[in-house]
Amino acid sequence: MLKQYIKDSSGQFAIMVALVVSILMLCVGVAVDLSIVHRHKVDLQNLTDSAVLSAAASRDDNIGNLKTLAQAAIDANNIHGLDIKIKTTLDDNDVVRVEASASYPTHLMKLFGYDSLPYNSVSEAPLPKEVPLNIALVLDTTQSMAEGNNMSALQTASATLLNIFDSSSPGIIQAGVVPYGEYVNVGLANRNRPWMDVEEDSTTEKCYTTKDIISQDCTSDSYEGTCYNDSGPYTCTKSSSTCTNQVYGPEYEKCYDSVQTWNGCVGSRNDPDHKDPGYKGRQFPGIMNVTCGSEILDLTSDLNTVENHINSLTTDGWTYTPAGVAWGWRMLDPDIPYGGLTNSQDDRKRAMVLMSDGANTVRLNAPYHSRHYGPFSDQELVDTNSLTLELCQGAKDAGIEIYSVAYNLPSAEASAVDMIRNCASTPQHFFQADNADELEAAFTDIANSLFQVRLSR
Repeated sequence: MLKQYIKDSSGQFAIMVALVVSILMLCVGVAVDLSIVHRHKVDLQNLTDSAVLSAAASRDDNIGNLKTLAQAAIDANNIHGLDIKIKTTLDDNDVVRVEASASYPTHLMKLFGYDSLPYNSVSEAPLPKEVPLNIALVLDTTQSMAEGNNMSALQTASATLLNIFDSSSPGIIQAGVVPYGEYVNVGLANRNRPWMDVEEDSTTEKCYTTKDIISQDCTSDSYEGTCYNDSGPYTCTKSSSTCTNQVYGPEYEKCYDSVQTWNGCVGSRNDPDHKDPGYKGRQFPGIMNVTCGSEILDLTSDLNTVENHINSLTTDGWTYTPAGVAWGWRMLDPDIPYGGLTNSQDDRKRAMVLMSDGANTVRLNAPYHSRHYGPFSDQELVDTNSLTLELCQGAKDAGIEIYSVAYNLPSAEASAVDMIRNCASTPQHFFQADNADELEAAFTDIANSLFQVRLSR
């Protein structure tokens, strides 16, 4: 009887097996094809995101131009060669919308009548509104910026940033430049301003009594030692000499001209005034007989003037970042010496871009910023970096948005990178650039961020 039952039910069993296998194949086919479609949908979403941002960044309200820009972005980034149809629209609220659709030719699911699976994506972004902006470009122009292509890289990156701003309406954007090294140059024209305290240039004859050496026996020796400049310690050849049997002639009076010249360099007021951006009746000290690179360029809406000024920057001195931050803050403060009334406008954004290529190599000895010929002690380094961060925090508390860029800084200078990073308003406001291309990309991102191009969907 059992044999008869098995014989009679074998056909049904075969049908059941075939049905189960078919269902399993369908499930596998659906899983494989759907996973591929999901990946393509993610790629499509990224494409429409980049397309809508590219179109919106133009700030062009001509729908034909927006369509062209969106399509160009899709074509440029469609590395997988997807067959995409897009639709670009602009609504009454100036929101750009890019819709894209494509289909995936199935493999296993085709066996069950599903030749393709459609998928789509939608991205939206508002056209950037013209928010009035005052921006101070606080740029490192120390000796180390003369090395390699550092200065040309900075000039190219700055030009890229300014060219993005250049499409704004006249007067919407004002930019200024604060070149800094161990001092900042406020310019000779400001010598007699009430906020400056500068000695008169002078030449004074000074005399002293001396004797000349008539004869001596000297030996000299050379050896390898450690020297210091703005880039830090390096190996150099030093020499020493020893002289004996010195014979002197008669005493006589020798005179020379003692020259005092002001080249536009300004030092720091005494604590706590050096942490205050405004004048407030406390003068800034002019430092005699030092040079300090190019002058500050105050805020101007003529961005060509700003670009030309940056292209003419010269390098000089060692690194004292607090000077750059302090004068960048003063440029964006409503009070004199540099502040203007536009800095007090509620609807005007104020931003600072701080760029540095090295660690601090100067310490405060008010009114002077003293070069440090040798490695910083731990406390001296902490004090200078802490002052930098205190000034950055003061500017941020005053409503200034700070972007910071560490350029071409070696990993050994981790404390310098951390200082520059912590100066920024947020971690997203900090950029680390190891070469010219990355520096230009950083300045591009900063300009686009200030133009407020963003995804709304």
